[in-house]
Amino acid sequence: MKKTAILLMALLFLSMDAGKKTVTLFLAGDSTMAFKPRTEHPERGWGMMLDKYLDPAVTIDNRARNGRSSKSFLSEGLWEGLLQDLKKGDYVVIQFGHNDSSPEKGPDRYSTPEEYRANLLKMIRETRAAKAKPILCTSVVRRRFDDAGNFFDTHGPYPDVVRELATTEKVPLVDMQKSSE
Repeated sequence: MKKTAILLMALLFLSMDAGKKTVTLFLAGDSTMAFKPRTEHPERGWGMMLDKYLDPAVTIDNRARNGRSSKSFLSEGLWEGLLQDLKKGDYVVIQFGHNDSSPEKGPDRYSTPEEYRANLLKMIRETRAAKAKPILCTSVVRRRFDDAGNFFDTHGPYPDVVRELATTEKVPLVDMQKSSE
């Protein structure tokens, strides 16, 4: 977590608009970054803990929601709500893939790799159109092990879609898959 926060902090302040004293960091994603009321479960989304590592000049607006994919985040209007509040110079951390990559989640959440790419590209372009700055994150790994106790990946091509978009669209990337593996 600390390594991720340091990377995000560096990205924010190295590219902050001159003279701007505060910045809002919007989080768009799934349960792995979402806010979780302490009364429900002991689990925490990484976005809940981020403010402990960032400068007070950064306001975190966590829009991540449990069970969301890039597809459902768009179709439920969560993305539109975020865009309405976005201001010039703000940042949007975009991290999906957990639910996009799971066909068993159903057609409202599952996205093919091509749909996933299109959804992320839409988010990148609309963030930039609002004069804000996107930051992409690959998915946090699931704790899955084979019978011999060896870790195995469950996201398939989805993290590579994010890496490719980060390269082609020149978007900063936080590789949560590699750092959480």
